[in-house]
Amino acid sequence: MITEIKNSDASISLYSDSFNKRIRIDDYAGNTQAVLALITESTPGWAEKLIIKSREADILFFQSNGFTQEAFIQGYFNGVDMFFLTRYFSEARGFSPAQAEAQQIVEKIVSEERLVTDHDLKIVSLATREDADELSRLFASIFKVYPTPLDDSNHIRKTMEEGTIYVVIREDNKIVSVASAEINQMFNNAELTDCATLPEAQGKGYMKKLLLKLEEVLRAREINCLYTIARSQSYSMNKAFYQLGYVFGGSMINNCYIYSGLEDMNVWYKPARS
Repeated sequence: MITEIKNSDASISLYSDSFNKRIRIDDYAGNTQAVLALITESTPGWAEKLIIKSREADILFFQSNGFTQEAFIQGYFNGVDMFFLTRYFSEARGFSPAQAEAQQIVEKIVSEERLVTDHDLKIVSLATREDADELSRLFASIFKVYPTPLDDSNHIRKTMEEGTIYVVIREDNKIVSVASAEINQMFNNAELTDCATLPEAQGKGYMKKLLLKLEEVLRAREINCLYTIARSQSYSMNKAFYQLGYVFGGSMINNCYIYSGLEDMNVWYKPARS
């Protein structure tokens, strides 16, 4: 839930995420000292991680007040770059034993040549409200844990009404693969997310087709900043985005509960020129 909090000197857009025990500042305005004071006043005791989506001009101020840069997205704020700055209130939350392995995965992926191939997107279709029940069952079968309630069809319908685009691939009239795009109209960007494929349909290149279809739809709407936040341990998902021209923007430590527990997440973005 996003809450707008302000006083005479500053304002913040605060996303409260008790499930993942984190607070995220999606936007802020005013004197940075007053902004920080407002953030501190508004952070609940249960929060283990605080994330600020910072402008470049404010990085040094926040770093001098205990924040660390973890990731970066080019052009996030209507063409202006955004930096994920974080602070941890729990020592355990700020340490990830999987970080070294995740870094090795990224290094292996980016050392490979990007393969340019043609993709037939005719098998990809836009999902509708009528697909919500089937989509919720698919997500529930794949993810034991997920940072948002995608196993709830009402939640999926609500996100559709709020503008999230879902694209699917069917086999024998059954949805076997899905991805979505959450559009931020204020800042003209979109997060490609909710990527899932049933085990029996994996290895067929479906995810690349879904992502390319989402890009096609988003470009038609003049959404110029595209990004994703993918599980650092998922070699296939990270490779898919790299092969589609996305750039590695950094890793978010113990960012959310997903798949089976608390995991690091990799940020990938696509430059507007791509």
